[in-house]
Amino acid sequence: MFARIETSTAQPSEINEVISSYHHTVGLVRTLPGNMGGYVLVNRDVGEVLSVTFWNSEEDRSVAESEFEASAHRGRVSVYGVAMQESLRAS
Repeated sequence: MFARIETSTAQPSEINEVISSYHHTVGLVRTLPGNMGGYVLVNRDVGEVLSVTFWNSEEDRSVAESEFEASAHRGRVSVYGVAMQESLRAS
């Protein structure tokens, strides 16, 4: 499993526009192969957004990157990819 983590910072007065952009992008990536869901967390007081999406594989996450890059962004955006190891199974 892979997680894509994106943080965005904007002026608090612009946060509604940022949230609208995330809503549009989330609607698109939910339909992509390998998407396992995600979360968008917002702190309106300081204008920060944290988005986490989960993917079956690194390849699935990579294919989806074009959708994220095409979305309208305001403010400063940072993107991180995290590989998550499968849990060990008891025998």
